[in-house]
Amino acid sequence: MIATAKAPEKPVRFRVIPAETGMTLRNLLIRRVRDLDRDTAAELVKAGGVYINRLRIRLPMIRVAAGERVTVYREALRSSPLEPSALQIRYRAPDFVVIDKPAGVAVSPTRGTARGTLSEALASRLESEGVARPYVGVVHRLDRGASGLVVLTTRSAANASLHQQFVDHDIRRTYLILVEGQPPDELRCEAPLAHTSQGGVRIAKADEPSAKPAVTRFRRLGTREFDGQRRNLVQAELETGRTHQIRAHAAHAGFPVVGDRRYGAPPPLSRLGAAPVDLEFVECLCLHAWRLRFNHPTTGEPLEFTSPPPAWAGVVEPS
Repeated sequence: MIATAKAPEKPVRFRVIPAETGMTLRNLLIRRVRDLDRDTAAELVKAGGVYINRLRIRLPMIRVAAGERVTVYREALRSSPLEPSALQIRYRAPDFVVIDKPAGVAVSPTRGTARGTLSEALASRLESEGVARPYVGVVHRLDRGASGLVVLTTRSAANASLHQQFVDHDIRRTYLILVEGQPPDELRCEAPLAHTSQGGVRIAKADEPSAKPAVTRFRRLGTREFDGQRRNLVQAELETGRTHQIRAHAAHAGFPVVGDRRYGAPPPLSRLGAAPVDLEFVECLCLHAWRLRFNHPTTGEPLEFTSPPPAWAGVVEPS
């Protein structure tokens, strides 16, 4: 059963005083943050939960200076490493990899932690293969609570090429979502989006300076029994790739994604078929990156990948 998502703790913030100049970051945390011993303080830093000024520090023995601002995210202690051997690699080329991301795993470091991400696990895997100072680039993101296909690059040249395909809308991304309400058989949503100060988006007016064009095509695939209720399974295809685009558009159209705590309803306590890595933080979000189509960044060869649908989606016929 999926536990109710636990809200992250508020960060601890303070300034280094003159008497603390020259202390190690580890010892400073023991002094200033409650319930931290030597080992826990060091682990918190290594997990990426501590910043000096605006820089994430991962070395516990670094020394601090008076006036520096320290920010501490204790939630980093609850993040678990993602073993490199656990990566579900669907395709690997010299310049990039396609990975099937499980629900509950972040693609790249979040503000509160750098541990347990796809990018960190891939870098560790490359290091184990003898690559010195491996490069890992994030081409596109997928919400932590979602599952499915993402592309990471291992050379910067491929990163630029694949990013350009996103800009030119040459990459086709098809998702499966389980939704509340009654969606139409087909819908093309063109509501523009604007970023909010909380890190999400909102539906904007077209003439707003901050408004960005966004287009999502929805197609109803049928109903599914989920959490004791009949829900609708919908295919969503992106023509643009804005933050939270599918979630915001689905909610705007009257059929929010099941488990979307930001734009829709609270997550149900239900089994989703694959246990998330970190039940304390994961949103029970029924959104799956199902199919991905793009051109090889070096050869131009067309590539297409499909991720097996999660349990909540049931059997899905290819379209």
